[in-house]
Amino acid sequence: MEISITELMHACASVMEFSFEAAERRFSSSFRIPAPGIPITIGHIENALMRKRLGIVSEKDLVVWATMILLNDAYEINSSDEDVIAEWLNDFSFELDPFDNEKR
Repeated sequence: MEISITELMHACASVMEFSFEAAERRFSSSFRIPAPGIPITIGHIENALMRKRLGIVSEKDLVVWATMILLNDAYEINSSDEDVIAEWLNDFSFELDPFDNEKR
């Protein structure tokens, strides 16, 4: 959550394509998956929630961030907290409405 999704798209345009719009969620990459993967911990979830509460990121940003982690094999969820982290990421990605503010 340190850069915007637009900045990420431009920086990684040569190695990945993705779309997280309401009607389509897709991700494809042409880079070698790191081993071990980029770790995702409870701390990342807490940081994301804090940023949302403080208004630093929007609900749409939170949805896109969670969806990127779920669809991108470069990320590895911490095994000791896997169930909790996966549940939060799924809730962010599929239960929040990233386009709710755009309807108003």
